Amino acid sequence: MVYVGYIVFTLLAGLFITPLSILWFISFCLARRKHDPARVGVAWIKAVFPLWIISLSLYTVSGALNLWSTSDDAYEYLDSDALVNVQVAANHVNATAFFFANLAQICLFITYIELANGFMLCLKGDAKAAPSRRFARIAISAWGFVLFALAVSSFSVSHALGVRFRRILTDDYSTSRERSSATAAYNRDAHTLTRLLIALDILKWLTSLIMLSAASVVVHRTRNNKILRKVAVLFLVATILDFIRLIVVMAISIHQNLTPSITFGSDQEILGYIVQPLFDFVFMFVLLVLLFTLAVRKRTGLWSQPQQEWHYPTVVYVPAIPGQPMPAGAMPAQQQQQQPIPAQLQPMHMQQPNQGLPAYLQVAQQKQMMQQQQPQQQVYAYYPQPMQQPAPVYQQPDVQQQQQQAQQPQEAKPDA
Repeated sequence: MVYVGYIVFTLLAGLFITPLSILWFISFCLARRKHDPARVGVAWIKAVFPLWIISLSLYTVSGALNLWSTSDDAYEYLDSDALVNVQVAANHVNATAFFFANLAQICLFITYIELANGFMLCLKGDAKAAPSRRFARIAISAWGFVLFALAVSSFSVSHALGVRFRRILTDDYSTSRERSSATAAYNRDAHTLTRLLIALDILKWLTSLIMLSAASVVVHRTRNNKILRKVAVLFLVATILDFIRLIVVMAISIHQNLTPSITFGSDQEILGYIVQPLFDFVFMFVLLVLLFTLAVRKRTGLWSQPQQEWHYPTVVYVPAIPGQPMPAGAMPAQQQQQQPIPAQLQPMHMQQPNQGLPAYLQVAQQKQMMQQQQPQQQVYAYYPQPMQQPAPVYQQPDVQQQQQQAQQPQEAKPDA
């Protein structure tokens, strides 16, 4: 059963390296921030990908070493000391992979906070969302430092434990007293590592619960916004998957570390090498794909500033000249009032209550309201696209002829 567990663990770890690498390279072209303050989380998404890819690569190497060390060929070609070295190397690689996985998880938490800040910025504006955004960044920075300290501690203790484990198995001690002392130190380090791992898993699960609450608030705030509602749902689904993944990993970690004895072929091995990677690797891949989809959306994505390449149709109001034919595509102001105004371009008093819109649409609405408040005695024409019309040429009356006709009677009086 252990051999099968190593196979499943190695396959699941190596299965998602290639597709995640492709998505990461694509994100540099499609998922760009473009100096938009609402898209800071997109930059953090691109930081999660390489850390998780490194972690999966190291997990694959660790699983391959464990798989080879338990095969028949290893016992045939290697002696006992070489087998011990292979197992110790696998433990060191696994500890390094776990460290990079923790770094990816910390960056993922920061990504969630920045995405939530981006949604609030689009709904409230930069001025109103600035205080809450500043507080959220300070809180996640402090909490991330705590998680990082625990990750570094578990990383160092794991490597120290691997060194002592090798020395005990190879009997690299001159006296029995040194061996018993090393065994006691190994047990202390193992107990310390157990507490660090359990504390780290519990804190990560609690953090995912907070992220799930933040995503729920975002979905509630954007329920009447057609633009942000779909991407907010993607954000919520990603946090739900992360919550389920971390609660399963925490339960398995507690069950393994608090069990008095672990034997090969037992339930602990099945949980550790089959069930845990199934929830950890698969769920992480799905939520990263969801975040990638959120980041690459353009017009229906998370943006607070319009981009030039979107080519939005412009609405231009120009004075209409009485007596002149109306150009093609133009519409008199009386017919404009009969035409339905799109929901995204309606003034704020015509929209549904509590309908939040991104900042760039609010600015467009304000401009339109200012144009509608111009004097009503003027006549306007509507153009779907900006057009440059030649200035009308007026035929002025012959003023010189009128002056000559008025002067002719006055010049005839001296002749009489």
